[in-house]
Amino acid sequence: MKKHITLSLLILAFSALLFSGCEKDNKDDGPKFKIGQVYGGGYVFYVDDSGEHGFICAPTDQATAMAWSNGSNMTTGANGRDYGDGKLNTDKIVTAQGSGSYAAKICKDLVLNGYSDWYLPSMSEAFRMYFNMKLMNDIGDFAADEKYWSSTEAAPDRAFSQFGEDGYPPEGGYYKSSLYHVRAIRAF
Repeated sequence: MKKHITLSLLILAFSALLFSGCEKDNKDDGPKFKIGQVYGGGYVFYVDDSGEHGFICAPTDQATAMAWSNGSNMTTGANGRDYGDGKLNTDKIVTAQGSGSYAAKICKDLVLNGYSDWYLPSMSEAFRMYFNMKLMNDIGDFAADEKYWSSTEAAPDRAFSQFGEDGYPPEGGYYKSSLYHVRAIRAF
C-alpha cells in the first residue's frame, strides 16, 4: 500500500509539473512592446493595436541643421502623410533629388546599431515620435521648441516639419532650404 501511495504521489507531482508548464504558454503576458523601450536600434515610439508592430526612432538626431532638399526645388511626389508613408516618401525624395547631403538622404544612408532600414518619418510619424518621446516621456534628447523635418512634401519649394512648441506644422509647410533637425525612424 505504501508503494502504491508513493508511486501515485510521484505520478501526481510529475503531472502537475508537466501541466504547469503548459498553462504558462497559454497565459497572456500583456503587450510585448511599450513606448520608450530600447529595441531594434533605438526607442519604440509607437505600437499598433496588435502590440507586435510599430516604429522606432534613432536614439539621437542625425543632424541639427539640415535642409530638406539638395538645393533643387522640384516636386518629388512624397506627399504621404500617414503612418507607414515615411519609407515610400523617403524613397521618392532620394530618387528625385539624387546625390547630396539632405534630410531624406542621410536617413536612407544611415547604418545605426546594426540596422540599415532607416528613413525620414512622414508628417504623422514625425508628430507621434515627437509627442510620445519628447512631450509625454522626455526620452531621446529631442530639442525643445525646434523643428524636425518630415518626409511629407507640401509644394515644390516647401515641406512639412514637426514643430516642437505646439506639435502642429503650418498649413503651407516650410521652405526646403531651411535648416532643421533630422531624426531617422524604422518600422518593426
